[in-house]
Amino acid sequence: MSRKFITLLLLSISTSVFSQDRWSPEKIYLQLASEVFATDQTIWFKAIVTDAISHRFTEISGVLHVELIGPDGKIVSRKLVKLSKGVGRGSFEPEKGLPEGRYLVQAYTQWNRNFGDDFIYKRYVDIVAPWPSNNPKLLDSLKLEKVGDGRFLLSAKVRSDAIESTGAKQVQVAIERDKGSDTLLIKRNGHGAYAFEYEMLEDPSWVTVTVEGLSETVVLDQNEVDLQFFPESGTLIEGYSNKIAYKAIGIDGKGSRVQGTVFDDRGKHIIDFVSNRLGMGYFSIYAESSRTYHAEIRSTNGPKTIVKFPLPKSASNGSIISVQRTGKNIWAGVYSNVLSGNVYIKVSCRGQDLIMIEGPLREGYLSKSLLSEALPEGILVFTLMDQNKNTVAERLFFNEKTEDHLKVDLATDRETYARRQPTQLDILITGQDSVQGPVELSVLAINSVQGQHTFGNIKSYFLLSSELRGTIEDPDYYFNSQNTGRAQDLDALMLSQGWRRYKHPAKRIEKTLYWPQSRLEVRGSVQAPGRSKLSKEGVGLTLSSLSKSPVFYSGTTDSLGNFRFMMEDTYGPPMRVLLTVDDGKKGNKLDYRINLNNPKPPKVTYDRRPAFRQLDTLIRSVAVAGMERVRTEAILDSLYGVTQLDEVIVTDNLLSPERKKLYDKYGEPDGIVNGDDLRAKEKKWSYGLYSILLFNYGDQVFIEKYSDGFMLAHVRAGQYGAVRYQSGRGIVPGNPKKEGTLLIVDGKPLDKHQYGQVSNMSPEIIERVELIQYASSFRSLYQSVFPEVSPMNTPSLGHIISVVTKGGLGINTSIRPTPGTFNTSVEVFSPVMEFYTPKYDSPIPTKEQKPDLRALIHWQPHLSTDKSGSASARFYNGDVPGDYIIVVEAISRDGRVGYGKKHYVVSEK
Repeated sequence: MSRKFITLLLLSISTSVFSQDRWSPEKIYLQLASEVFATDQTIWFKAIVTDAISHRFTEISGVLHVELIGPDGKIVSRKLVKLSKGVGRGSFEPEKGLPEGRYLVQAYTQWNRNFGDDFIYKRYVDIVAPWPSNNPKLLDSLKLEKVGDGRFLLSAKVRSDAIESTGAKQVQVAIERDKGSDTLLIKRNGHGAYAFEYEMLEDPSWVTVTVEGLSETVVLDQNEVDLQFFPESGTLIEGYSNKIAYKAIGIDGKGSRVQGTVFDDRGKHIIDFVSNRLGMGYFSIYAESSRTYHAEIRSTNGPKTIVKFPLPKSASNGSIISVQRTGKNIWAGVYSNVLSGNVYIKVSCRGQDLIMIEGPLREGYLSKSLLSEALPEGILVFTLMDQNKNTVAERLFFNEKTEDHLKVDLATDRETYARRQPTQLDILITGQDSVQGPVELSVLAINSVQGQHTFGNIKSYFLLSSELRGTIEDPDYYFNSQNTGRAQDLDALMLSQGWRRYKHPAKRIEKTLYWPQSRLEVRGSVQAPGRSKLSKEGVGLTLSSLSKSPVFYSGTTDSLGNFRFMMEDTYGPPMRVLLTVDDGKKGNKLDYRINLNNPKPPKVTYDRRPAFRQLDTLIRSVAVAGMERVRTEAILDSLYGVTQLDEVIVTDNLLSPERKKLYDKYGEPDGIVNGDDLRAKEKKWSYGLYSILLFNYGDQVFIEKYSDGFMLAHVRAGQYGAVRYQSGRGIVPGNPKKEGTLLIVDGKPLDKHQYGQVSNMSPEIIERVELIQYASSFRSLYQSVFPEVSPMNTPSLGHIISVVTKGGLGINTSIRPTPGTFNTSVEVFSPVMEFYTPKYDSPIPTKEQKPDLRALIHWQPHLSTDKSGSASARFYNGDVPGDYIIVVEAISRDGRVGYGKKHYVVSEK
């Protein structure tokens, strides 16, 4: 009897392999209260940053960048969050007027940018308006017709009352669809309407039409389903049982439940299959290379239609690596009719090699069982290699070990509460082993309807969502103990997501090295006088903060002329700083050139797939609750001249093509201030463009100063108020019945977050400042800056300050008032808002008190357990009766995570 010898080499099986090394990326997680918010609700978040491999709190970064990106793909707000041992917190404060739609919350560290987009955190949320929308419908009479020969004709009319260019001869229309995009110029017809026809060579599922910043998406085929098949090792191999996973995706990009049958090319019935609710599953068939196979599905979401989808072609030769759970073991098997001799199976987790199995193929077969508890929890990669250790096939498998989780037990002092009655919450954290040190917790209590979500929790994120590229729909589904088929569903997910979507091992892919930010810092280099190369080591620099309480730092350059200043923690708007070179040689310091190393933000990649969803219970409840808050506020609130510019002499006003284009669109300037005049009026104590305008051109420009140092410029004409500033948020829309001033630099309108940079621009780089009163096309410009504002609430009158820099250097150019110095602004941490927690002396509201209509009852982003693993929280309920949910998320120092929730009721009484 022949014997089979299998060698099992333990490469590294202890968790000590999971330590943060020099080139390990970080994993970022944001906890949000919901996936749907009203425009009058603050979006609170807690940030946790860990090593991507060990899940221990990061030791690399102390600064986190968090951005809120609107449906148009532009950044609405950005926050700079301080991380203390990997934990931070912050908030976005949306306001009335934000457009309804799908928003992207994005977070990253500078260090993670070395690894591309894989480790940039992204989550989409819906923002709904708690009041009737004033946005007019953009399109009328939209039709899609088949005109023969596989061609389709899309026709529509653009409503003239929805756009600004009502009298224009033509308007530009952008058409985006699931299979391409295009831009058209359409002319106004004899009836004053803008109609277009657009021919396509394919039948689109959806079309988005955009005119003057307004967009409308129309779903043309709501029931379209795409069915994809994934053989276990990538190919169907003749003569073996092939496990094939499948995934059905609807027009909204989400899984679509299907049932169907597999047939061969002779029409022979092979097997029936029924997916889970997420459109996934798997089946096994014996394939013949001489046959082809297809599936016929019958949709269960819409009209019962039958559609055919081909399965991958089968091959006569190949190899399969199959993995499955058998009791407490994980079984791995190899089938091959092309490999010979010894083969290897390598088992790894998050890029760390754990086990190498070596053995000979006997009649094309090799198998091995591994003890599940001896392997880490999470996604394991089984790699089949030939005798030369060349990769042949790979297979992902999820090893679930519930005993490794932190157990979160929650107890309240009662199950039902009266309005405004306090809730006492007791928390106990336990696990298989004793937890070392305090456990980091967060606590939120929210109305159960708004608290519904499908983006998962801390457990599903760290173990699943963060490990794979792409979006995993409803990741918590795979960890729900009530889902008895979750092991099979997890395996279908591993097969359908495919090993090509696994993020590990992480590799540095960016050419630029992004240094980790352990704290606020200023980096740059010094260029020596008269040289193209950087200076040598030892050039002295001084950095001073130009604030009410100046702080001074000193340092020297390294051998490459680089410098780095580590700054104290500072919160607020961008802070002005002055860098000065002093190399100790009299007369030379003014010849040095200072360059700052300011990495540009990563490019925004917004998934523009149309947000196709019916007005479900969650969205409807958030909107209705918001309407009730607005109505109550209105009831309680009800109870209780134009100035012309002085003459400015215009000189050197020769029009370049760029200036002519600007003037044609917005009108010619009523006054121009030349850069030479600005520099002549600059004083030693001047601190940028606005300070010069403030003290020398106050009759033309009004500079509004705020307590936190922010400055807002207004052209002195009419009543300003359509553009305002709010601390921590930047510029925001104001009163639409008044006038506003918007900024343009080098012909390009500025985004909201850039307005704070203009005040500190050095006159050294400014060619001229142009003041345009009552600009043409002001409404469209206002809409581009504030896309959240309805066209009906856009001011019709406004002004423009246009800044032109030398050679088009732009707003982000190094500002050098004089050689050897550098006057600029640097980002500091965003102010941290505190969640308001009311304390009521009596549970029944009196007539003098406002009703408490909060959906989010309690938010406590930071709480630690004591030595026994216990913690507690106390909060008061509001006036809205119904079911509420308490959610507690936990993470320990050794990287274990836990999640707990508990329901309670607030009664009418």
